[in-house]
Parts: sequence; C-alpha cells; structure tokens
Amino acid sequence: MSDQATRIVLLRGINVGGHRKVPMADLRDGLSDAGFDSVRTYIQSGNVVVDGGPGGLIEVEDTVREVIASRFGFDDVSVIAMKADRIETAVAASEREFPDQGTDPKDHARRTHVVFLHRVPASDRRDQLDPGAFGDDRFVLDIHGDVAELHVSYAHGAGTSKLTLDRIERALGVRATGRNLNTVARLLAMSSVT
Repeated sequence: MSDQATRIVLLRGINVGGHRKVPMADLRDGLSDAGFDSVRTYIQSGNVVVDGGPGGLIEVEDTVREVIASRFGFDDVSVIAMKADRIETAVAASEREFPDQGTDPKDHARRTHVVFLHRVPASDRRDQLDPGAFGDDRFVLDIHGDVAELHVSYAHGAGTSKLTLDRIERALGVRATGRNLNTVARLLAMSSVT
C-alpha cells in the first residue's frame, strides 16, 4: 500500500477505567470487514493504523464510527483520522516547542502530549484557554493549513492536570484527543510499516 492509503485513526474515550470496552481484536476484525486492509492497533486506548478502505478522511471517520456503533453499541465515540504526514509535522512541532532538556527522555516523552484537533478552532475561540490557569503546565496552539494541534507540556503528568481534554474541547469548540510523544512516535513507526 502507498503512504497515501495509510491512515492513523485516534479514538477518544474507550477502554478508560473499565468503561466503554472495545476489544482491539474485535475492532480489527470489524474494520477489516468494513473494507480496511492491514489493520493494526496499539495498546488498548484507541490507536489504529489502517490501509485501504474509504478514500477520504471524513469517510474513514464515518466508517470507523459505524463499526464501533454496530459492533459495540457506542454511537458517540470521537474519531479523528489523519495521514502520516500530519503526525510527522506534529512531532516536529512538539519537539520544537517543548524540546527534551536531557534530564529524562522517557519522562519527557510521557509528559509532552500532542492534542489533535478535529478542525481548526474558530478565530474567536483560539485564546479561550488562559495560560495562567494551569499552574506549571504549558501549551502552544499550532495551526498549519487546515489542521491544528495543541502541544502540551504537563509539568506533573496529564492525570493530575486541570488542562483536560474536556476543558480543551469546551474552550476551543472542537473535538480533540491527545497522545503522549511515546505513543505518537509509535503510531508514526506503525504507519510506515506496510
């Protein structure tokens, strides 16, 4: 398959705290049945790499949502599909905004997240997140072309931060899902294996 036919699909809100269980093997089977080739998943939190299937990203998202609704009964799972070049751009931007200072690379990659936004926030929503409201956590909104990501450096980890995905979505008015740099790098590597 060509790189253009490979897409990364990020799901939000499944397999969290024992709720909304979506077994990855069953999801792979469902996506294969829906016409995707070479379906790969990474850990249980909704990271999927697919080849083939529908041509456009919106059609990919719709198909994945339909599979999840029909197989697992969840009709409100947030799905964001993208090509590998978006991941490459996001990784480079995140490393530029929050470079590893050399103290503990593994810790840096766990605490630095890319929050992928489903679309570019409206101009009047882009400054709705107050940088002073989140303690030592820092973030940068990066808009390039028709996509955007929020790059976040969580000082004490995402689990204890007030800068949650729900808060980001409410402030920016767009759907979002985040992954730490370890996961983003793994997805990028998986997308190049065809």
